[in-house]
Amino acid sequence: MQEQRIEKHLYERRYQIATGEWSRAYYVRLKDWKGVRRVWPAGNNLKTARAKRAEYEHRNALREDFDRDKVQGMTPAQWGERYLKTYAKEKRSLVDDIRHVQHLCRVLGDNILLSKITRAHVEQFKQTRKAEAHRGRLVSEATIDRSLEVFHHMLRLAEDEGIIEKAPRVVLFRPDNARERALTGEEYQRLLEVSFLHLRHIVICAYETGMRAGEISKLTWDKTDLKAGLIRLSAEDTKTNAKRVIPISPALYEVLEIIRKEKVVSLTGHVFTWQGKPLGRQGWYRSWKTACRKAGLEGVRFHNIRHTFVTRKVKEGWDYKRIMAITGHKTFATFQRYNNPSEEDLKEVVQSPRKIAG
Repeated sequence: MQEQRIEKHLYERRYQIATGEWSRAYYVRLKDWKGVRRVWPAGNNLKTARAKRAEYEHRNALREDFDRDKVQGMTPAQWGERYLKTYAKEKRSLVDDIRHVQHLCRVLGDNILLSKITRAHVEQFKQTRKAEAHRGRLVSEATIDRSLEVFHHMLRLAEDEGIIEKAPRVVLFRPDNARERALTGEEYQRLLEVSFLHLRHIVICAYETGMRAGEISKLTWDKTDLKAGLIRLSAEDTKTNAKRVIPISPALYEVLEIIRKEKVVSLTGHVFTWQGKPLGRQGWYRSWKTACRKAGLEGVRFHNIRHTFVTRKVKEGWDYKRIMAITGHKTFATFQRYNNPSEEDLKEVVQSPRKIAG
């Protein structure tokens, strides 16, 4: 986990989730009128965080007693309810978070206080969930890891608020499974063949740029410079809060030209639309699942295309610094998780001439 001060009283905390991707959350830190150092979560959006900072600065100027509502002796269920209402309400994964909190509260029970939870309780939760079944199948380690990520975040917030002295360590399974893999060229072509046109355009964009689903969904024409052959994302457009320049390949240029010539203009200027409206991730999720089923790619996530881009560019011989600049990976450790060579790729190392890119 990394934390840095970005503005007065405003801090950004970046942390890795199980997939190796980086997420961020903002916090307001200030010394109140009593001289007590305070920390308040301020959401995942910089604009919202600035508004929260202004709110707390104003309340501090009014000499508000920030301790009057502090709750002692909270159970996991009580803290889970507060977490969902206060800290998770703006998250895209709110529905998933609700489900994970329900499982945590059910397994941990009502007879334990949040302050008494130890690493042993975390391990007990992992093993209990691993022995349970859902729709006839045992709960996967990947699903349990999602619950543990939420639990870890809840405990860190409780520590920040002084409800517990120190958050226990939460160790994930972090399975190295088929979810972290790249599509072969043949699989990619099969996927394109069975995809509806609007989805095909999105898949090509991901395959040619390595962009995240959210970045593609929010892409607007003002960020797309066809003349220069570049997509320019601002800090607010990216998950890592860092601006990025992404080259437009010939295949993607062709797709963008087709969309532009259709003259179906979104009022918001979004590139990928449906009947003139922005095509959000939820809007094409069902099409994605259908296409994967028809292509025989069960269990493949859209994020695997990002893995595919990295793996393909490494195989072509491009240096990792330029690939990381395109994908926005900040650390080489994270970048390595996206390079997923197949057995055939490994065989080529000794059976084919070395590929060198300039």
